[in-house]
Amino acid sequence: MILCKKYILVFCFIIGVFEGIAQSQQRPFIWVKQEDKASILNKMETQAWAKSFYKEFKQRVDKDIIAYKKSPEDFLNKIPFDWSKQKAGSTPPLKRFEDSVEENNTDRSLQNKYLQIGVDCGVLYFLTDDKSYAQCAVDILNAFVEGLIQIQPSTEKGNGGWLYPTDHLREARIIGAQLPIIYDFVATYIDNNKKAFSIGSKQNTNFSVENAQKVFLTYAQLAVEHGHAGSNWSVLESFSLVQNALALNDENLRKKYLDFYLVKGTEQQDALPDVAHKYKNEGDVYPETSQYSNGVAEFTTRMLILLDRYNPDLKLGQKYYKIPFSLDRWNSIRYPNGEIIRFGDGHRHFEAPYDAYDMGYLLGKNEGITQLVQKFGPLVAEGIQSNNYDRAKVGKRSGGISPYFTPLQLLWLEDIKENYDVNQTTLSRTDQFSHAGVFLQRNLSATKNPEDGLMCFVGGGQMVHGHANGMDMELYGLGEVLGVDNGRGAYRTDLHENYSRLFAAHNTVIVNGASQGEGDWVNLGINKTELMGMEPKPLQKALSPNYSFTRTNFLDDKGNKAEATQERTLALIRTSPTTGYYMDVFRSKSALPNEYHDYLYHNIGDDLLFLNKDMNLKADENRFQENAKGDYVYNKKYRNPGWHFFKNVISSDVYTSNVKATFEINKLQDKKNRNMNVFIIGNKDREYTKVKGPLTFEAPKPYDKLPTPTLVIRQKGEAWTNPFAVLYEPTFNKNAKNGIQSVSKLESNGVFKGFAVVSTIDKKEITQIIINQEANEVYENKKMGIYFKGSFAIITLNQDKKVENIYIGEGFNLKYNKINIQSKDVKSISAYLDFSSKEYQWNASDNTKIEVVN
Repeated sequence: MILCKKYILVFCFIIGVFEGIAQSQQRPFIWVKQEDKASILNKMETQAWAKSFYKEFKQRVDKDIIAYKKSPEDFLNKIPFDWSKQKAGSTPPLKRFEDSVEENNTDRSLQNKYLQIGVDCGVLYFLTDDKSYAQCAVDILNAFVEGLIQIQPSTEKGNGGWLYPTDHLREARIIGAQLPIIYDFVATYIDNNKKAFSIGSKQNTNFSVENAQKVFLTYAQLAVEHGHAGSNWSVLESFSLVQNALALNDENLRKKYLDFYLVKGTEQQDALPDVAHKYKNEGDVYPETSQYSNGVAEFTTRMLILLDRYNPDLKLGQKYYKIPFSLDRWNSIRYPNGEIIRFGDGHRHFEAPYDAYDMGYLLGKNEGITQLVQKFGPLVAEGIQSNNYDRAKVGKRSGGISPYFTPLQLLWLEDIKENYDVNQTTLSRTDQFSHAGVFLQRNLSATKNPEDGLMCFVGGGQMVHGHANGMDMELYGLGEVLGVDNGRGAYRTDLHENYSRLFAAHNTVIVNGASQGEGDWVNLGINKTELMGMEPKPLQKALSPNYSFTRTNFLDDKGNKAEATQERTLALIRTSPTTGYYMDVFRSKSALPNEYHDYLYHNIGDDLLFLNKDMNLKADENRFQENAKGDYVYNKKYRNPGWHFFKNVISSDVYTSNVKATFEINKLQDKKNRNMNVFIIGNKDREYTKVKGPLTFEAPKPYDKLPTPTLVIRQKGEAWTNPFAVLYEPTFNKNAKNGIQSVSKLESNGVFKGFAVVSTIDKKEITQIIINQEANEVYENKKMGIYFKGSFAIITLNQDKKVENIYIGEGFNLKYNKINIQSKDVKSISAYLDFSSKEYQWNASDNTKIEVVN
């Protein structure tokens, strides 16, 4: 037996102690207890879903039992062992995997499969008392215990494992978490029978409880002493830690390792209170990207149930209910087509985790937590009634990197007896994910057609699995996310490391060609996008049915070559149930001399066309190549800002006029041609570039395999007094008769103040005066009869040039002809006045004073 000195010391201490220790609880007790058996058997008889699940579950296992009974030797021989290191007559050590690659995928999958078979056999032994299931489980457990005990675990604290010497994070989930469950179900059988088939000697030998206990202790130690505190790693490794701790027969050791989860963690491992600290309010999420964040809540919900079943006095569910309460939070950031907003390494697609909702509901019922019962009961019922969730389905064996949970569906769940209203939840007009600096706006259409919905967000912030994305945005229209970030592909690739994670892959502004992340997680730290103004505030009722906006700021000060202050106003403007557009005004200024600023916007599609006939374009392949061969060190140093990946670079000379452009989108599978029309306010010292960026991950086919057309606008000098001012209009026709017809600039003394937008809506002309400026500035146009102090407002005129509505997103005083809207105090106001009927209607903040003279 080869083991490092640290583990020998521990093992010597426990030799002779484990066997014969009096236990206060009879096994099994990790997932279920003996007293649960009668109610589970009754459930299998009386609840149709449970009966069906059990039938499919047993049939799946019985296929393996037939092979096992035919020849235990042949059956166990398929477990991947390292036969080259076998000692005569002994079980050979298990195969180890330095890396998880395609070449060893079959062996890795077989190890996972056999452990799942072992768990299933243990469950069926518990339910049926059939000893053939128990013996199969014991023989699998014996093969793994004896195959592990000969191997020296890694001592590398970052991610050192045992079978996976460089990847304990994976091993904890697919190996470590399963072994103690098998033992728990068959421990009593082992006490009475002792025998296990040895693949080495090809005969029955005594099962070594001593060696099994050493394995459980080692896995518990690896979880405690290795890993990465402050991220989701601790939660992902928690089932290995806790279930191996519960498999220990020495109650003092068991308590010691449980306390590392329940009470106080280590430098490498967060405890439950550390994780719970991230959930201060109902609706808070773990501060990472989508799948990683929700995984924390899913894992922890199951763990709360498990430990409260083990010791009901803990009442962990009541203490930490805000963790499971977050399980459906990511649904609230869905686009109208069902996809979700994306930032960092998050995915675009997000399936509702109904099985986790079921666990949240169960926890609520078990512990009388009304908030969980009321939240998840309707969600589970909706999933069942819509056929999106089937409790009765067992399915194929899991190949994912996760602990094996499938049998818990049968063992833990009960019928939902309440009758719930399962009408679809109405999503709010605005929302925020504060940890990511994300602020979103949504405006669903009265048509209820996802193609007519509008939605956008602005965001950016440092987190584990975050990107150095600056103050980013996405835009939705025509049933798809059109204005996109790159997403993420395979980790460790050049594309991921030096593009997807960096500024150039996002819809943001790069300053002096040098914007970058620095510090924090893998040296990609950035400041958080901060909210300055928003209407409606997150989750609050909107004043207007058609308008909303956010004003945010960002400090680009990582590295030493950007040193920029930035402000972005993003507005959603609906003009009819089927039309609307977005306003994006991005201000940026650097404290450094010779500054220049590049505004980037990526849109799925086939091409970007500039429609100004007098704009001269020429090849410019070296424009973004300065750092293409810069130093790169994995997870430490990058080729910022990442735009050396741009291809087919074509740039204009300096061009001062307003620009109209369009992104053509002609290859989507519904065969509807789409356009994103772009209207850009011109300025002096400005250049325009079109490029083909890398493919966009998880874009709709075929654009997930095609280059992404990208717009780059370079402003030489500051971009604050005359910022990047752009309107984006999604349309099914670039020359649509319904929508924007012309755009012009509002200015005062050469300073940008907003837009005048003329649109044709249902054959009628409207004019929208959109004012955007710094919060305390004044725009006055005596000819038009306008005075406005504040940051954002819209005045909409009908075809007769009569006011149709007025919207103040954030301001102090707006005067338009005989209309005066002002603050009663020194605070800003928000207001909406609708003049479309004989008597005007209004909604406004409480400190608003309105005067209308007929």
